[in-house]
Amino acid sequence: MAAWLSLLAVLYATLMPFEFGNQSVSDALSHFTSLSLPQMSASARQQWVANVLMFLPLGFFWTAWLSGYVHGVAGRLLVAVLVALLALATTATVEFLQFWLPRREPSLLDMSGNLTGGLVGVLVWYGLSDPGRRWLAVLRQGGVGALRRGLLIYAFVYVLLAWLPLDIMLSWQEVIWKLESDGWGLWRAPVSEDSVVRWWVLRSMVLVMSVPIGVLIGWWLTAHLPSFAGSRIFILALMSGVVLAAVVEVGQFLTVSGVAEGGSVLARLLGLALGVWLFVRRMCFDFDRLRFCTRPAVVVLLLPYLALAVVLNLGGEGFAMETASVLAKLESVNFLPFWYHYMVSEAEAIGSVLLHLAMYAPVGVAMWLWRWGLRGITPGGGLWAAVFLAVILALAMEAGKLFMAGLRPDPTNLWIAAAAAWSGWQICGTVWWGLRGIRDWEYGGVNVPSGSAVQDRSSRRYSAEGGVKYPGIKPADPGFVRGAEDAVRQRATVFPGDPYGLGKCRRH
Repeated sequence: MAAWLSLLAVLYATLMPFEFGNQSVSDALSHFTSLSLPQMSASARQQWVANVLMFLPLGFFWTAWLSGYVHGVAGRLLVAVLVALLALATTATVEFLQFWLPRREPSLLDMSGNLTGGLVGVLVWYGLSDPGRRWLAVLRQGGVGALRRGLLIYAFVYVLLAWLPLDIMLSWQEVIWKLESDGWGLWRAPVSEDSVVRWWVLRSMVLVMSVPIGVLIGWWLTAHLPSFAGSRIFILALMSGVVLAAVVEVGQFLTVSGVAEGGSVLARLLGLALGVWLFVRRMCFDFDRLRFCTRPAVVVLLLPYLALAVVLNLGGEGFAMETASVLAKLESVNFLPFWYHYMVSEAEAIGSVLLHLAMYAPVGVAMWLWRWGLRGITPGGGLWAAVFLAVILALAMEAGKLFMAGLRPDPTNLWIAAAAAWSGWQICGTVWWGLRGIRDWEYGGVNVPSGSAVQDRSSRRYSAEGGVKYPGIKPADPGFVRGAEDAVRQRATVFPGDPYGLGKCRRH
């Protein structure tokens, strides 16, 4: 299924807007056969990298599917050839059909990028499928191994998204051009057209997204430098955070379409510092106490969140009201998914998608926390309610753009909001599963009765990490449970005299 979906996605992205002209086939053949490979300029490099990334899933999923029917080196080689031919046939077909599409132009450079993406997908599957299966097994088991690998995956995606579309500069002339351009600033880049409030909101989002990286840095330093603790770990991690924040921003500077700002460096650094502090103080958190704060926190943060959503969506032109006809603007809206992303550059399209994902993901997070705060167990429902609320909120924001000058609604944002809320809910569930994985908890020498469910599950706690001990939060109950019927009895068994596992904050 994933293989066919990747092919359909490629066809949709390359043949949009599906408004074919009436030119003759002979003219198309003449034009197609006269194509030559143009020089790859800095702007064309962005398009080329985007084509590589677009065809990479096609090569990956088709290789994964076909590899299940063959064995041995010869079989793998055959699959690689077939997938390469599929990528070549697909890109040749769509480039030929683009002759009939407005604002589309067949290009050998695009074809080379598409074919390269397909081949990279083949190599990624054969290079990472075996380690990927092991990582997936650990992620499914939950516990410390899953939590740590999840943070590593998040760190990789964090850096990758910061550097998209990966149009790296390749010469000193391009670097000099970037230095003379408005694409960077010691605090704020002159190219930024956002209002002051919107700019600060976006930097705050960068801060929040950097927190998990800080947790990972603190965890790694604690594991590899056991003699360090408390404030010393925090200072060392802060120094590491400075280096990481600078590297990410320098990477953005070294991309043609990237914007490097000192304000972003500070936001990343503050987020990393907050993550390190949360890890250092991890023993001060108790789930049974925290869950009573989640619903009040959701209620308190609701109005600020809605205000920020209004600023990000409707404050682009300073809240100037529409003076022309609202109905005329509504009639001009194109409801084809991702139509407006096709009309702008790759960097702008990627930035818009990431912004709206970050904007509506808190809806899924808030709904998960709301349901979890009721009894402190894994929520059994509420996912689709979160998706529905995110779509309603996005609909309100997009409808509001009809009444704001200089803004236009984008129906695609409703789909992005639904995906963001779904992802936020799933991320919370994944983190909770990692934090509460029973096989990685240490019971402090308490004897667990033989034959109990706790012992059966705790006997598998070293299977994923080879005996690695979880360095963090003491759980309120000793496992990942969906119901509360046996939770108190389990807690009383594992923590005699303290059935809820409430302990004092232990300093490191």
